[in-house]
Amino acid sequence: MGKATSKHLEEWASPRTVIAFSLLFVAALWAAVSFWVVSARDERIAATRESLQRMNYAVEDQTRRQFRLVNVFLAVCANWLETNRDLDPRSAPGFQRLLDDFRASTAGAIELRLLDQYGTAMDGFSESSVPLANVADSDYFRGAKANGELFIGTPTRRQADAHAELPIAIRLSAPAFPVLVALIDLSKLTAAYEKQRRKPGGVISLLRADGTLLARAPDDPRLLGQPISGRTLADAQRLQPGQSVVFETSGDKQQRQFISYSSVTDFPLLVTVAADYDEALAPWRTQALWVLMLAISVTVPLAVVAFRSLHLLRALANQGVELQHLAITDRLTGVSSRQHFVASFHDHLRNAKRAQAPLSLLLMDIDFFKRINDGYGHAAGDQTLISFAEAASTCLRDADMIGRLGAGEFAMLLPDTDISAAIVVAERIRAAVAEISIPTEDGTVQFTVSVGANQTSDTDQSFDDVLKRAARALHDARASGPDHLAVV
Repeated sequence: MGKATSKHLEEWASPRTVIAFSLLFVAALWAAVSFWVVSARDERIAATRESLQRMNYAVEDQTRRQFRLVNVFLAVCANWLETNRDLDPRSAPGFQRLLDDFRASTAGAIELRLLDQYGTAMDGFSESSVPLANVADSDYFRGAKANGELFIGTPTRRQADAHAELPIAIRLSAPAFPVLVALIDLSKLTAAYEKQRRKPGGVISLLRADGTLLARAPDDPRLLGQPISGRTLADAQRLQPGQSVVFETSGDKQQRQFISYSSVTDFPLLVTVAADYDEALAPWRTQALWVLMLAISVTVPLAVVAFRSLHLLRALANQGVELQHLAITDRLTGVSSRQHFVASFHDHLRNAKRAQAPLSLLLMDIDFFKRINDGYGHAAGDQTLISFAEAASTCLRDADMIGRLGAGEFAMLLPDTDISAAIVVAERIRAAVAEISIPTEDGTVQFTVSVGANQTSDTDQSFDDVLKRAARALHDARASGPDHLAVV
């Protein structure tokens, strides 16, 4: 039981097991980290979108109430002008009281203009008959419709340093002043937007349905009245009143934003609420950085352990290969060892019987090998063995096999080879051996080999059966003198 426990512990403590579990742990760790990073980012994006949509609804409701108030005011004023055609609105007490009440209720955020048929503007809140300016070329004078529908014009300024104003016009049937215009002070509307936008980097914009920018927080006078285009606007223009959709822009990194669009009920307006992409994801990036640093702090030590274990595993594997090579190879000549040759012969014998194919064995012995060792030294004897193995190997096919059985005795296994073909191989080896010359201090060593050839039969059951006949043939060859071949 102690040996089994020790073996079990060795298996668990092996480098391969350490590496496998280290890799599994690291893979599981980084899979969890990746899942968390992606999930946390998705959650952050979802939270940002939800926040933008809530803000969008609030801004939309505020904007809608502002424009409905203007709509009511213009409708009331238009009704008074239609009812009192014979009165001059600039001097009529009733109209002035109406305007005073409205001015008080809006804290001066909205002004009124009366436009005559030539586009000359008169201050609706003043009794003065002095015209303010001619706006015949303005889009709101030309675009005011006769059906009582409001026309929202492009933001304008009376003076270069004055606040921008948003004109909202309605056309009347009164001959003296056919167009009535309400001017919303955009500085006050922008200030209301500024309180609600996300900081930093957030933007709240009011767009006309055609994409014209009417108001923006933070304020940028250069953009007012400019057209805003793009895929997101085209999609937002298809919204039904009260619907909202969030887009994530994919342009330049400096302009990446989350944008929520919604249409304003009853008016050709779109409200957009935007958040800076990087600012919105900043908390997620901070958390992800800490998580990644923690994962790295765990991974690096494990990687060191795995690397050292892998190095050890490779060293052990190389030792195993070397041991395996030593077990099946003759250390001096590099050919097969006797044990490996015998085991391989049995496999080839079974295959030959199964396929009914010929199998031949050549048994070769270096003539007077003991004299070479004694006369020229063991170094010369070793070189003789090496030279013979090299010469014989060059005469064999890849499928053939050569092994060393004894001191100067070698065997060649020739699959799919009958005895006549085996004799041809043996003669080729004898010829190659005859060309070997080994220089030594005591002279040049040249040698020959005796060969015993034999082909397996159906009755052969083991290597010994074939070896006995080959050995008998080799004995007959020696009896005839050196450098002879015999077949049994």
